[in-house]
This record gives sequence, structure tokens and C-alpha cells, in this order.
Amino acid sequence: MNLNRTLIWPNCYNIRDLGGLPSDNGHPTRVGAVVRSDLPARLTVEGQRALLAYGIRTIIDLRRSTQVAEEPSLVFAPEIAEQPPTLYNVSLEEHGAAVDEAIRQAGNRRAEVYLLTLQHNQRQVARILQTIATAPPGGVLIHCSAGKDRTGIVTALLLSLVGVPDAIIADDYALSQQQLWPLYERLVEEAGGEEHVGWWLKPTATPAMMRHVLNELRSNYGDVVEYLRQAGVSEATIAQVRARLLAT
Repeated sequence: MNLNRTLIWPNCYNIRDLGGLPSDNGHPTRVGAVVRSDLPARLTVEGQRALLAYGIRTIIDLRRSTQVAEEPSLVFAPEIAEQPPTLYNVSLEEHGAAVDEAIRQAGNRRAEVYLLTLQHNQRQVARILQTIATAPPGGVLIHCSAGKDRTGIVTALLLSLVGVPDAIIADDYALSQQQLWPLYERLVEEAGGEEHVGWWLKPTATPAMMRHVLNELRSNYGDVVEYLRQAGVSEATIAQVRARLLAT
């Protein structure tokens, strides 16, 4: 199966539709329902037009509020007169100084950082699912800075919720490494060498990392759906998200 559902929207690097993937209930994921991306503020005017033409009507920014204040998710060019999507900021890093320190101690063990994020941001996870469930007709774009870590976590939850096999979820996650590598090489060149670029910017994303996260969620909570229930996601919201993401 071709997992490369990449969308070419200049000047972003890591955009793909979550549609077209098989699920265990026999229905594929719906094309155009949810798109994952890196920071849409990078988009050129042509890229902004492509986003609107694709039907994106809701954008969920997973970054810290301080990041959003420094660089908004997306400001449309004045010449684009169409109704812009509704923007939401639901940060996956509202966990306080103690968890920030635990994440620093985890170093470059990305899967461990993801699990800490999921453990300590359950209220935010519930808000993200609710926002997707109740969004108006049209596509939902979820993003962070690179579209790999925070976005990768939410994407894995969504795909697991609708029954996409772990192997396919992990392979989708790993596509970010391939797509972000040109951006990383540019950052290294601009900084004067890899030693001047923080390790977190290196787009390491392997299938094994995401498989470990999914396995640990099952070990700790029973399965992803039970994690979501414990996070406060209602049965109605779970049903709405499934209906939005699955083709019929």
C-alpha cells in the first residue's frame, strides 16, 4: 500500500491527508477529513490558496501559547478574500515545570517524551478530540511546528481510534523524517553545522518509536480508546470522530 498521501502546498514540508488508510472495520479513512502538517505560517500565497481549495475549514494549533504569540499559525494574504478557517490553539504542553523537567531528563528518547506528554495532557487531548468532533463541515488541519512530534501523537490517537493497524500508523509517522530532512539540512547549513542545531530539530522518526508508544498505551490503559475515555473524551465524541474519519 502506498502510504505517501503527501500534499504539495508551497512552502510547507510535511503535509499529508489521513485519508485512504485501511481500518479493521472494513472502511478506509475518509479523504479530506483530517490533514496533518508542519507550521502553515510557512505557506506562500499559492500554498494558502491550496489549503483553502482543499476544503480546510478548521485549524488546530498544538503549540505552546508563547509560540503562537511569536508566530501565529496562519495569517492569510490580503488578496485572498475567501472566508478563512477557524483557528484553535490547544497546546499539548500545558503540563507545568515538573513535567518539563522530566521531558528534559528524557533527552532524545522521543517515545518516552511522547508518553509523558500523553500522560500529563489528558485534558488537552480531550479538547482536541472535541474540537475535531464538533468542527463544521470541511477539512480539519492539525499542526505544530514540524508536524512530527505533537502532531504525530494526535495523529496516532486518531488513527488508532478508528482501527487503523499499528504498522500503518507507525509508517505514516515515519514519513515525517523523510519529508522534513530537507528543512533540517537547510537549518544546519544556516546555523553553520549540525552541532549548532538542537537535537530536537533533527527529524528522527522511526516506525519503532511509534509502535513503542502504542504498545505502552495499551499496557498502561488497556487500549487507545480506554486512554481517551480516561482522558475525559465522551462516548458521543468518540462516535463523532469515528464518523468524521471513516468513509462509508
